[in-house]
Amino acid sequence: MKAFDCANESLDRGVTLLEASAGTGKTYALARIFLRLVVEEGVEVGKLLTVTFTKAATEELRGRIRELLVDALASFQGDTLAEEDPTITRLKKLESVPVDECIRRLRLAITCFDEAIISTIHGFCQRVLAENSLETNSLFEAELDQSSPALVAEAVRDYWRVHFSQADPLISAVASIDKIKPASVVEFYNKLPSTQEYEIGFSQGLRLEETQKNLFDLLGFLKNLWIEEGQDYLEFVATKIRKYTASKKAAIHRALLDNVFLHERSITPEFVEIFEFVRASKLTLLKDYENEPKPEFSQVAEKFWDAIDDFSQTLRADAVNFIDSKISSWKRERGILSFDDLLSVTAEAVSRQDLVGESLRQSLRSSFQVAMIDEFQDTDPVQFTIFRELFASTGDHWLFLIGDPKQSIYRFRGADLEAYFKFGNETRGQKYSLDTNYRTVTPLVEATNSFFEKSDDSFLHPHLKFQTVNPKKGGSADQNKMYLQSGEVVAPFEVRELIYEEGSSINDTEARRLIIHDLVQQVGQVLQEGKIGTESVKPEDIAILVRSNPQALEVWEAFRANNLPAVVFSDVSLFSSEEAKEILWVLEGLLEYRNERSVRRALATGLLGMNSNDFINWQNDHSSWEAWLSCFRQHHDMWRKDGIYVALISLFRRAYAVSQNLRRTDGERRVTNFLHLAEVLHEASSLNPLSPSSLIVWLRDQIQDAGNQKEEYQLRLESEATAIQILTVHKSKGLEYPVVFCPFLSLSPGQRDESFFYHDRQGSLVVELKNRAGIEAAGQGLLEEDQEDARVLYVALTRAASRCVLYHAPVSIKENKEAGALKIPALTRILRSQAWCEEPDLSEEAWKQNRIASEVLPWIEQKSLGALISFSTFDANASYSLPSWQDSVSSETELSGNVWPIERRIASGVLLRSFSALVEGIDFEGKDLDAVVDGEEVSIHEQNAESDEIFEFPSGARAGNFMHEVFEQIDFTDAKQWEEVTSRALAKFGFDPNRWLSVILKMIHRVIAQKLGSGFSLSEISQEDRVEEMEFHFPIQAGRFSQLIESLPQESLLSRYLQGVGQERVLEIESEGYLKGLMDLIFRRDGKYYLLDWKSNRLSGHEDGFSTQEIEAEMMDHHYILQYHLYLVGLIRFLKSRIHDFDYSTHFGGVYYLFVRGIGHDSGKGIFYDLPDENLVVQLDTFFAKTE
Repeated sequence: MKAFDCANESLDRGVTLLEASAGTGKTYALARIFLRLVVEEGVEVGKLLTVTFTKAATEELRGRIRELLVDALASFQGDTLAEEDPTITRLKKLESVPVDECIRRLRLAITCFDEAIISTIHGFCQRVLAENSLETNSLFEAELDQSSPALVAEAVRDYWRVHFSQADPLISAVASIDKIKPASVVEFYNKLPSTQEYEIGFSQGLRLEETQKNLFDLLGFLKNLWIEEGQDYLEFVATKIRKYTASKKAAIHRALLDNVFLHERSITPEFVEIFEFVRASKLTLLKDYENEPKPEFSQVAEKFWDAIDDFSQTLRADAVNFIDSKISSWKRERGILSFDDLLSVTAEAVSRQDLVGESLRQSLRSSFQVAMIDEFQDTDPVQFTIFRELFASTGDHWLFLIGDPKQSIYRFRGADLEAYFKFGNETRGQKYSLDTNYRTVTPLVEATNSFFEKSDDSFLHPHLKFQTVNPKKGGSADQNKMYLQSGEVVAPFEVRELIYEEGSSINDTEARRLIIHDLVQQVGQVLQEGKIGTESVKPEDIAILVRSNPQALEVWEAFRANNLPAVVFSDVSLFSSEEAKEILWVLEGLLEYRNERSVRRALATGLLGMNSNDFINWQNDHSSWEAWLSCFRQHHDMWRKDGIYVALISLFRRAYAVSQNLRRTDGERRVTNFLHLAEVLHEASSLNPLSPSSLIVWLRDQIQDAGNQKEEYQLRLESEATAIQILTVHKSKGLEYPVVFCPFLSLSPGQRDESFFYHDRQGSLVVELKNRAGIEAAGQGLLEEDQEDARVLYVALTRAASRCVLYHAPVSIKENKEAGALKIPALTRILRSQAWCEEPDLSEEAWKQNRIASEVLPWIEQKSLGALISFSTFDANASYSLPSWQDSVSSETELSGNVWPIERRIASGVLLRSFSALVEGIDFEGKDLDAVVDGEEVSIHEQNAESDEIFEFPSGARAGNFMHEVFEQIDFTDAKQWEEVTSRALAKFGFDPNRWLSVILKMIHRVIAQKLGSGFSLSEISQEDRVEEMEFHFPIQAGRFSQLIESLPQESLLSRYLQGVGQERVLEIESEGYLKGLMDLIFRRDGKYYLLDWKSNRLSGHEDGFSTQEIEAEMMDHHYILQYHLYLVGLIRFLKSRIHDFDYSTHFGGVYYLFVRGIGHDSGKGIFYDLPDENLVVQLDTFFAKTE
């Protein structure tokens, strides 16, 4: 491709495609093309249309063009410039245009420069619609609205009302289960292409009515099979399959199936969800029965479950059509347009093949002689249509399309690289390239060239081949930006590999942890020893580029913990921050100032900063506590009188909130969020006057819907002047940093979406679901994902001007099962490519091993790249040391604000009353999990008449709460009051005392009299030696539990849990939060303190199911193992703070989980006891202390 010379290249009318690689001066070229068109061709600035991607880019380009015009005029008038631009020099030598005319044109351009149309594509389209409302069929005063996410949610709710409010119970139940809940439809719709035409591939050939009929037919078949063969199925799962949900919960399943199939009761979501567990594929046969056919009931259940999936997909497709229609109707009625509408309406108008369309095209063509489109690789087919129809084929216009297909990384926003290449071929425009990098030092340009040349197909696209870029040798970058380490020139491009135990695999979470561990030290070393030219490297010279916002926050947390100044650039919502939750608690405290518990919780937040000592002191100094109650009352009145902003700022001052928070390592971030939240709350209550209680509801709704927020609700940056920049690769596009670290490009970018887009053989865009796609569609989708991954890699590497460090981790390469191919990150694929030496490509097994030294070191050596590219390693077991470039900062280890006062006292040590753990996907609230969802109560009548009636007592949230209340209120030493307490609780929770009183009392007597493992019974525990529902909370880091596995004793229950049932759901936690909640009971016996939790789980529905093995399995399955270990962290911390010379073995007796329905039938049944090793508890405490 021919290089474009800004000063001398002929500017021919028609289409010109200008490919500008990173750092080659795209804005520089645009400004000079603008100047030449004004001076050479006499184009008036008002007839020059320039379209850029962002508002920031428009302002930069506007300034650069104006400055160049002013310099050109000065030079033409005889002023001497320090260094005259080559384009200006050439224009002064023009023979076709006299100097006086050039000066006149320049003066006119500068005088009329405000008439120049330099805008975003949306700004241009808005102008077109406003000035041509009749021709475009748009409202003259249409309002530009950004509330599309809210409209989508409203439309989905309408769809659910229309289709399910009075639907058959089966359809309502199926539509209520998690697979197809409204929120998932909203999420799916919001990811669909917003302006492009597309096909939905997963529902082709299916109609909603047909899938509904199939559901009814299969359910009828299942009913007949259950009536005729149900007992056979139950015997089969009891004797011939491995223990799993189908066998362990057979009694629960039987009750629900009997209720619907035998007793004709209503179908519920819980009934429908049974079929996930009873279907044939879930029944794993024991070895002795491997060749035996599975029951027909389970095989039909498999078809029924598949039919539910078919129904959910056709429902999705049907909902999309409904939402499209509904939103379009609402927009017309309300007179609003979205940003996407600006494009689609404009494209439709300029494409009309009638007199109106022709008139509009002629009008716009006469308004502009030139169109210059920047970042053209990130436009979509709708934008292509606009510029093609207006300017591509007239022969009288200049259409410059400037971009770099290697930097097309906004596919998720609709950018379509295939359309880019198609447009270039259709218009047959002239193609040029900008081939000299002016901003990057020569060795780094050459290293980047060598890196991408290592593969013969770096971008996996037939029309996108890597072309080397020329460095500007001896230029400004070489003179001022060369990187030095300890005064020595080093290779500017470094590949740094994690060394992990040979033959063992590492997951992404652990790899990130180890990489961040090394990254902290490497960044510290750069700050201590590095120089850019003659200047020491400053924090703001360094950028950390990641693939996702959670990764950015993970790095930021580590930097904060090690006192490295850093700031995160992200699209994270303000309402997803921890500060939003703290402000909510403060508002609740102000509103409920008479409720001491609400005030305590507000004061315990990090915002107001009260700590454990404050709460303890207030128990003895009531005047101080009363002062705070009075303060909250005064600020409540201030809120009502002067508004929330005034009240919050006043409260911040009263509690010294700003100064106290600024002392924290993340202080600037927190204070920025607090002040931003105060402004947002003020705005919300001012625009639409809200009462205090309504404002709290509004804030709570925003926190719950933090994923769909307006731009003004995104986190503001705290001061970034002297901070390391942490941002996603997408955010970094168009920016430049002296030193760039890319820590995670060899890892998965984040969660795997269930849907994907791809282009079929006809070039049409298709939306497909990964679990329903055929192998061809899945393969094409994977290819297009891999293509963009390579482009993201290119953008990341080319942000560096002086030095770039890439990390690689030996994470196992996984197979994309739908496509039947390996999912290989672009970084790994290029580093391990054998094309440079013409060796055969690696085998699949070699790819999976994923260690790069054997492919990288020979390449560096044989290509003599040592001066450009270095390869280094770091060990997973490397010792840790803080960077020494900075002053040390002290950190407080006190559990600040986490201990609340109590209402009872125990003589030798007061306990606290608070706990719950907010870890996504796991319930630590202490609720009983009886395999019955959300409080749906089921009574099970066993065939065994001798079975205890306690197993007939309903299960669910209401029953569990009832049992907790009874055990909390009874005096263990006074059986006389048990009947009164139990009767009152039965009535309170809506149970018939005549039916259940004797049953519950019998259970209570068994539980209280049961000898526990330590040789005593609860009947010996007095009221003075027990405290119920004790509460605490403390912060926890995201994705950190995996750190514990290797250090824990392998035989410990926690280690077994983390390596077993807990690993999938716990080790991959992606977001930070607070562990908080309630411990049911702490009691004291013989100077030892015990933790006890009541469980009303029914397990298998009879006493035989409460053996030691069954109880341990239940503890594992429902995450109770992790739950009580987390309880211990808070409890032991508190005991240490309250008991002088606390000793674990002397003062702590252990943990009891009592499964009350099973206790007393046989010694030891229903009782779980553990006394974790003291070292394990210390490790847990240390682990959480590091994250605070």
